Amino acid sequence: MTERRQTARRRVCFGGRVRVAAFLPEIDCVVRDVSLGGAKLGVPPMATLPDCFDLFIPSRNEIRRAFVAWRTATVIGIGFEATRAANTPEAIVRRLADREAEVTRLRAALLSGNDRMLDCVH
Repeated sequence: MTERRQTARRRVCFGGRVRVAAFLPEIDCVVRDVSLGGAKLGVPPMATLPDCFDLFIPSRNEIRRAFVAWRTATVIGIGFEATRAANTPEAIVRRLADREAEVTRLRAALLSGNDRMLDCVH
């Protein structure tokens, strides 16, 4: 088998989360075999990932933009576009926007649930 990696890989076992969009739930994954250019991810068998997504690695406080290089049912090989720390201004703004969208969604769900309760009270 021919080695196609441009940089050496390092065996790791980090918990990670795939972020597809602010309004979709994150997908838990296991980050394996990391190199400067990419990694191997273990994902749940039923997970459907797009060709491009953000990978958040909490233990390293990193968010990396990733693209799928290859995939099987439970393993995905990814390449990294760019690395940025989770505490950079762009990441903070993104997390704030994500949380505001979540608060808006929860507020709407709460208000719609309260409307039904008012109909029952006399």
